[in-house]
Amino acid sequence: MKFALFCVALTVLLAVAQCDSDFRQVMQECMQNNQVTEADLKDFMASGMQSNAKDNLKCYTKCLMEKQGHLTNGQFNAQALLDTLKNIPQIKDKMDEITSGVNACKDIKGTNDCDTAFKITMCLKEHKAMPGHH
Repeated sequence: MKFALFCVALTVLLAVAQCDSDFRQVMQECMQNNQVTEADLKDFMASGMQSNAKDNLKCYTKCLMEKQGHLTNGQFNAQALLDTLKNIPQIKDKMDEITSGVNACKDIKGTNDCDTAFKITMCLKEHKAMPGHH
């Protein structure tokens, strides 16, 4: 049950279509690679996903974005994200709003690739360009 909660929260946070077994594996890999625990994720979600996340959580976000093809060499691939999102039936009617939000966030840069991934994710949340924020 706990994992399902994290899965849903991360789906919302990172604009992932569903939490299938492949994505669960990716999440576990990224958690291990960045020393992020379920408690870290829970605390972050409980804090309202504030932008003051620890570096390991920012790098976890980068890892997930890279494995989904939404971030390559520190560059946000807005079109790849939109291509992923347009296949989610629940948000098809919101794609204009989502596209606008993605475009507003696509040029954000952080101090490093982890920071960039995190800032883009927070921008997407702010612009409601992710499932579950409508």
